Amino acid sequence: MSFRFKPLKSWSLRAKILLIFLLLISIPLSLQGVATYVDFSSSIERRTSDYTAQLVDQINRNLDRTLMEMQRLTLMPVYDSGVLSILRKYGGEDSLHQQPTVEERSKMQLYIASMTFDRPEIDSIQIFAGSGYTFSSLAPSAIAAYTDVERQPWYSRVEEARGAWVLLPPHRPSYYLDGNQSYFSVARLIREPNTNRTLGLVKIDLKQTLFKQLVDNARMEENGGIVVQNSREELFYTAPAEKDTETAKLLPDRIRELSGRSETASQLLHMEGNEYLVVSNYSKYSDINIVSYIPVASLLVETKELRNFTLLAGIICLVLAGAFATYFSYRLTKPLGTLVRKMRLVERGDFKQSVPAVTEDEIGRLGSGFNRMVEEIDRLVHEVYVLGMREREAELAALQSQIHPHFIYNTLESISMLARQRGNEDVSEMATALGRLIRSAVEQDLSLIRLGEELETAESYIRIQKMRHGSRLRAMFDIEEGLEDCLVPKLLLQPLIENAIMHGIGDREQGGTVYVTAARFEDVVLLTVSDDGRGMSEEELAALRGSLEEAAADDAANMPALPIRGHGVALKNIKQRLLLIYGGDCDLEIDGSLGQGTAFTVTLPFVTQKEQEVGIK
Repeated sequence: MSFRFKPLKSWSLRAKILLIFLLLISIPLSLQGVATYVDFSSSIERRTSDYTAQLVDQINRNLDRTLMEMQRLTLMPVYDSGVLSILRKYGGEDSLHQQPTVEERSKMQLYIASMTFDRPEIDSIQIFAGSGYTFSSLAPSAIAAYTDVERQPWYSRVEEARGAWVLLPPHRPSYYLDGNQSYFSVARLIREPNTNRTLGLVKIDLKQTLFKQLVDNARMEENGGIVVQNSREELFYTAPAEKDTETAKLLPDRIRELSGRSETASQLLHMEGNEYLVVSNYSKYSDINIVSYIPVASLLVETKELRNFTLLAGIICLVLAGAFATYFSYRLTKPLGTLVRKMRLVERGDFKQSVPAVTEDEIGRLGSGFNRMVEEIDRLVHEVYVLGMREREAELAALQSQIHPHFIYNTLESISMLARQRGNEDVSEMATALGRLIRSAVEQDLSLIRLGEELETAESYIRIQKMRHGSRLRAMFDIEEGLEDCLVPKLLLQPLIENAIMHGIGDREQGGTVYVTAARFEDVVLLTVSDDGRGMSEEELAALRGSLEEAAADDAANMPALPIRGHGVALKNIKQRLLLIYGGDCDLEIDGSLGQGTAFTVTLPFVTQKEQEVGIK
C-alpha cells in the first residue's frame, strides 16, 4: 500500500496553521540563547516605545484640550452683542484713530478680563477693532493703543482661515511696548453673524511655559529630549537632553519626515554614528507634531555583552523564521485578502463579483459559498428593483391618463388669447401661468428636475395666487448663485408655498410675505419656504412633526400613508417622496412659533445633471 502525499491546496486550514506554529516554535527553541536576547532587548525597546508613545500622546491630548478651550474663547466675542456693537462702531475707515469712550474701554476691559480668569497659561488677550484700536487684558502702559494688524507678519494666516481659528507659531508681537517676549498664539477673525463682515480680530497670546509644564508632568526619559513643531516645520518648543545638547539642536532637522502623520509612529533614526528611538504623535486638530527621541544605547546598556555573543546566531534564526513566516503568511492571506476586497465591492452595490476557488480547504469553500450568495443577492435585488419600477410606472401612467394635457393646454391658450383680445391682461397672465404649472406637473416624467425649472413653476403658482390675493400676498426669492443646475424632486416647492399661503397667511387682512431661499453647505442644499403669518403653537408643531415621523415609518414598511386633516397630507407626501428618492440622505424640518410665522426646510444632497450622468455611467 503506497502513501500519496496530498498537495498543499488540499490541506485543511487547521493543518496549515499547525505547520506554521511547528516551524516558528521549533527553530527558536533550538537557539534559545538568541531568542532570549532578542526577546529581552526588543522587549525593552518595545516597552520604552509604548511608554514614550503614551507620554507624547498624553502631551498632545493635554495640548489639544488647552487649544480647544482657547478656540472656544475666541468664539465668545461673536456671540456677545455688546462687543459686536463696539466693534461695529470702530470697524470702518471713518473711525480710524477714533478714541473709544471710557465706558466702552471699561466694558471691553472687563469682558477680556473675564476670559483670562483662572487661566494661567494665557499671557494676554487682544481684540483689534477695524479702526486699529487695541482692546487688551494688559494695562494701557504695556501695549500700543493702535495696531495695524494687516501689516503684521502673522495676519495673512488669520485672513486665509476666513473666520476659523489659527494656531500661530512663536513670534514677538510688535504691539507690546517692551517687545522682548516671544509667544505662540491662537487667533480668529471676528465676523458679523448675519453679514459675515469682518469687524475685527481676537488674539490670545499663550506663554511658552505651557509646553514646559506639559512636558514636566509627563516625566520623559532622563537622556532623551522632545521637539514640538507643526507641519510647516515651524518650531514651537524643544527640550534637549542635558548631556547631549549639540545632538538635541541638530535632531529637529532630521525628524521632519515624521511631521503630518495621523497617528502615533515610532522608528529608529541613525545620526552621526548614534541610534535614536524616535516616537512622534501628530494632532490633526492643532497640526502639532510632538517628537520624543531617546538614545538606543542608553536602553541597551545591560544587553551589550549578550548581544555580541548571540548576534550571529540571532541573524540566522531571524532569517529562517522570517522566510518561513513570509511564505506561509502569504499563502494564507492571499485568498482571504481577495475575498475581503470582493466583499467591499459588494457592500458598495456591485453584485457582479466572484472569488476564484483555487484551493479545496475551508477558505476555498468559503469563497464558493460567497459566490453563490452574491449571485442570489443579485438575482433578488434585480427582481425587486424591476418590480418596484413597474409599479411606479403603472401608478404614474394611471395618474397621467386621468388628465388630457393637450385639451387643457389648448383651452388655456384660447382663454389667454380671448382675454388679450378684450384687453384683460390679468386673466391672460393667470391662464398662461396656470398652463406652465400644469405642463410642469403632467408632461415631465422625470422625478428630478433642475432647481431653476422648479423655481419657474413656483413663480407661476405664486403669480396665480397674487391674482387672487392682490397686494396682500408678497413673495421674495433668495437663491444662492450656482444652484440653478442642482437637481431637486419635481413639484417640491409648490406644496410648501401653497401651505404657507393657505395656513400661514390665509385671510389675514394685512396679508403676508412668502420667502423662498436656497443655500449650499458643502455637499448638501437647504431649501426653505417660510412666511411671516400666524405661525403654529407648540402643540400643533409637535402633532405635525409626529405625522412626518409616521410618514417615514410608513415608507420604511412600504405601507400607504394614513391621511390626516389639514396641511399634514401634502407634507407627508413630500416626506415620503424624499425618502423614496434619497433614502436617509434627506430631511424635512419644521420650525416656527405662534404669531411669528412658520419655516419648512428641506435638506437634499447637492447633485447636478452632469454628476448624475457620470454616476450612472
